[in-house]
Amino acid sequence: MNEEIFRAFYEETAGGLRAYLRHRLENSSMADDLLQESYVRFLQADLPNDMEHAHKKNYLYRITTNLIHDSRRVRQFDELADLESAAAEASIEAVQDVKKVLKRLKPRQRELLWLAYVEGFRHDEIADIIKVKTPSIRPMLARARAQFVQLIRGGKPEASRRRKGPQP
Repeated sequence: MNEEIFRAFYEETAGGLRAYLRHRLENSSMADDLLQESYVRFLQADLPNDMEHAHKKNYLYRITTNLIHDSRRVRQFDELADLESAAAEASIEAVQDVKKVLKRLKPRQRELLWLAYVEGFRHDEIADIIKVKTPSIRPMLARARAQFVQLIRGGKPEASRRRKGPQP
């Protein structure tokens, strides 16, 4: 396409294409960028010289529509990457908080929680590992969980509660 034919085509289509872009996009600066990119890609296309004017115009709008979709995908990808980054930072902070809380637990409580919830051992396996009777594991885990939850919520560790028999 020679320069004179392109210039006439541009003058005829640029106003409508700009309005289309501004209607589809909320950012007028991006609309102007995509307008320019649309014409660059249109010129780079190897279109037949005898292509009808209406087909050229349709082709230009197809290029523009694809650019709009591409720009939205890029923005969504960027937003997703930002969310993932924020989630990763929050996860790191959460892990650090959990580590701090675990350090405040008694060693036996840490061990029980680790074996049960990180390693996934059954109660009988935990009992074998820490050398206690199997029926003792459930209440020990319950106390360790309760202590952990209290610490996570910002409480202070409770003193060990042992059941005492009747007082004389």
